Amino acid sequence: MNHPFMDIPIPPSPDFTWDASRAIAIEECGEPMVPASLVPEKILVRPQYYLHMLEGAIPECYVRRSVLERLIEAADMLPKGCRFVLLDTWRSRHIQTTLFQKFRSELREKMPLLDDSEITILASQYVAPPSLHPQRPSPHITGGAVDLTIVDATGICLPMGTEFDETSEKSATAWYEKKIEAKENVSEDETEAMHNRRLLYYVMHKAGFSNYPDEWWHYDYGNQNWALLRGKKHAVYGVTEPAFRWRSV
Repeated sequence: MNHPFMDIPIPPSPDFTWDASRAIAIEECGEPMVPASLVPEKILVRPQYYLHMLEGAIPECYVRRSVLERLIEAADMLPKGCRFVLLDTWRSRHIQTTLFQKFRSELREKMPLLDDSEITILASQYVAPPSLHPQRPSPHITGGAVDLTIVDATGICLPMGTEFDETSEKSATAWYEKKIEAKENVSEDETEAMHNRRLLYYVMHKAGFSNYPDEWWHYDYGNQNWALLRGKKHAVYGVTEPAFRWRSV
């Protein structure tokens, strides 16, 4: 597969801290949430936490209306036959807390010598710490964060070098770019993954999203992460939820 974006290196990761992100003011625009599964010719929905049967997860990916519009715009830049696969979008506070604790437990098993504060800091690289503060929300609870990958015309996900949600340094978006810069050997499989990450990065960036640099799959629009990384004065998305008439989350 060839695409011009595959030949453009991903730029060095911008400076990012959760403190800096959460210091950004939010001026909520009130934009509604919409389901993303109604345009399957461009976007497939596979909500991973629902499929993994996490309590409280839902079988739909909800996003803000402008996020969906920009996802469609980005999908139109993909090679012919390719589509996005949404793995996770809006999360309730309950799911955010559950995920954070699960990541802490996973890291505790892998790194038993680390103390609780070190485990929490490391877990925060992969899951935003849960927050009840309306001016310090987790990105996914705003409806402006999307976790996604790309599938080809045969229904196979393009290799990205790691699995979704993998807690390793290889998950960093520019991991392979850094290997090349350090003059380290990059295998054929790694080169393919690097090209696919570039494709995802640039179609999303061109559509107005920002990328969370520790995760190749995570992109933001309208929330505090986006405002920090795209140099905006304030975020336009705060805490929200879909309009569930009969269900509370």
